[in-house]
Amino acid sequence: NKDTGYISGFDGNNFHIWKTINGGITLISLTNLIGDGQIFFLKYKINDEFYGWSCNDIFMYKTTNSGNNWFQVGNTGHGIWQFEFINENTGFATFGGDSFLKTTDGGLNWITYALPSGNNIFYNYIKNFKIIDTNTIYGDAGVRHFNDGGIHRYRGIIWKSTNGGVNWGFQQPDTSYAYAQYLGIDFINSLTGWSYNIHTTNGGGPIIYTGISNNSITFPNTFVLKQNYPNPFNPTTTIEFSLPKDSYVKLKIFDITGRTVFWVLNDFLLYAGNHKYTIDAFNTLGLSSGVYFYRLEASDRNNIDKVFMETKKLVYIK
Repeated sequence: NKDTGYISGFDGNNFHIWKTINGGITLISLTNLIGDGQIFFLKYKINDEFYGWSCNDIFMYKTTNSGNNWFQVGNTGHGIWQFEFINENTGFATFGGDSFLKTTDGGLNWITYALPSGNNIFYNYIKNFKIIDTNTIYGDAGVRHFNDGGIHRYRGIIWKSTNGGVNWGFQQPDTSYAYAQYLGIDFINSLTGWSYNIHTTNGGGPIIYTGISNNSITFPNTFVLKQNYPNPFNPTTTIEFSLPKDSYVKLKIFDITGRTVFWVLNDFLLYAGNHKYTIDAFNTLGLSSGVYFYRLEASDRNNIDKVFMETKKLVYIK
């Protein structure tokens, strides 16, 4: 509020997190040797206290009593550019590199999700991001390379994830504008947002995915979900499926108890054709060996009626 705030920094001798209760006129030191990094607090109370985090270089610290005490919870492995939490367990972070970090245990452990390459992506970095909801996240800083008759041109892209940062595609703003990189990203709702010199009122338009191979030379007559290969597998496997018409697609992995392990695709609009997707998340997520299942669901382009659903088994062996 207008009186209470937190600051981290260096006083010439030690790192500190300070608190003010009078609008910054005076500061109270809360820590010694902890500080000099970003601070983030949830905007609601848990057990009548505010939860917050501070990232000092690669170390993540947490408070569960409104900043009065701080303790180390994890190591991100990177000097963090931006981090935010959406609840006491789930948080996201970037480090100006080619991956996106996510935690589901309050910052104790961080999972790295690689940003896609290919499709003329020249610079697959992300620095700043904007969380729309638990699934939808936008990011900046990506660059694509275009060879225009021997003239090399570079154009910025906007990253977008629709499954909580696990998988990423990108959106391509108008390439007639000679902006090689967009930095800064902000949205006021799921459709209306801004980055450097660009503005959208439709959520940025279609998403381009580099992890999905699409062969639309021949159009299938029916929906088909093929057996993954190789199977058993370690660490990657490929799933192929066919769509006779444009469809919103869900492809998820779940275990023998029915618990969803992760989403490969979550309401992605794919065009008619033969598609394949190579999965490497089993190793990234540190999953145990065993039997898992994958399910493909397809809805019509209006995303109302489900027109296809099939499940198959896969075996992961470490």
